[in-house]
Amino acid sequence: MTEEGLSPEELDAESAVALPSKEVMSLLDLNADVDLALDLAAPIDLAVAANLNVAAPINAAASANILSFGSESGALADQAVMINQTQSGDAIATAPQDSVIDQGNDTIDDGTTTAPATGDTATTTTTPTTGGVTDTATGLLGGTGDLLNVNVDVDADLDAAAPIAGAVAANANIAAPINAGVAANIASIDSSATAVAQQTAIINQDLDGVTAEATADQNSQITQ
Repeated sequence: MTEEGLSPEELDAESAVALPSKEVMSLLDLNADVDLALDLAAPIDLAVAANLNVAAPINAAASANILSFGSESGALADQAVMINQTQSGDAIATAPQDSVIDQGNDTIDDGTTTAPATGDTATTTTTPTTGGVTDTATGLLGGTGDLLNVNVDVDADLDAAAPIAGAVAANANIAAPINAGVAANIASIDSSATAVAQQTAIINQDLDGVTAEATADQNSQITQ
């Protein structure tokens, strides 16, 4: 099939329009203006006092026959414990704290000043952009404009204060005598397993005239 070209009449009917000069179109116009005034205060006061008696005698014996023939296993744990604990004394912890925090100077400007920041003033100087941004490498045709125009303006004034005061006092007697004996025959023939655990424990624990005192005195004056 032969394609026929345009006839002389059709060629005479065609017209041409001159293209405009190449102008720039901005693909991304981003203007971010962020002003922050951040005040943080966390005075912490903590006092800990403790009187402790701790005893933990441990005795253990283990014996095992695993897949054995004509074997014997024996475990013997014999323990005698006598513990005398006497405590007399004072445990005193004191943590006084005085906090005076002034965070009242909060100023958020409009983002156009060039003066230096004072106090807790947060300033950000920005120059907003309008129209198109010159970019001769794009080679786009048509008038100036923005495919994406983002204008972000954030003004934040955050005051956070967390005064914490804690006091812990403890008097404790702890004793944990542990005695264990383990014997085992697993898949064995004509075997014997014996475990004997014998324990005698005598524990005397005295806290005589003991004082555990913890004081956390906190005075916080916070102005935000």
